[in-house]
Amino acid sequence: MKYIYTFSALMVLLLSCTKEKSKSELIIGDWQIAALTVDPPQIENGVVITDLYAQMEDCDKDNYYSFYTNNTYKFDQGAIICDSLEAQNISGNWNFVNDETELQLIYQSDTLSYTLIDLDEEVLKMSYSGRDSNNILHTLTVTFEPL
Repeated sequence: MKYIYTFSALMVLLLSCTKEKSKSELIIGDWQIAALTVDPPQIENGVVITDLYAQMEDCDKDNYYSFYTNNTYKFDQGAIICDSLEAQNISGNWNFVNDETELQLIYQSDTLSYTLIDLDEEVLKMSYSGRDSNNILHTLTVTFEPL
């Protein structure tokens, strides 16, 4: 019986000493889109759309991002290619800014800034706001899961 208490005490000690991972550590790896929503909704041909993921083609759903420790990333089109004229992969740089509340993805001379909503070992969730052709501000929220 004393072994159970010793083992339990050792487990509590080990778990309490576990260092929490930083956002820069948590993002490392491969991430695939699992959800994409828009607010306010888009209206196409009289249909109100909030779930953009449901509108995506399979060739877009299998795309994924790989984030590396040297602050580079790779976007991969996955196994199903939508357009054979597009590159299979593109690479760029990533970094966290504004006290790690924003994720910047830099590709060539373009920088996209995403507001970080959630990041842990199971989810990467972020949003991006932009205006459509009617000057309406939409917020896209994208959720990724690890591969």
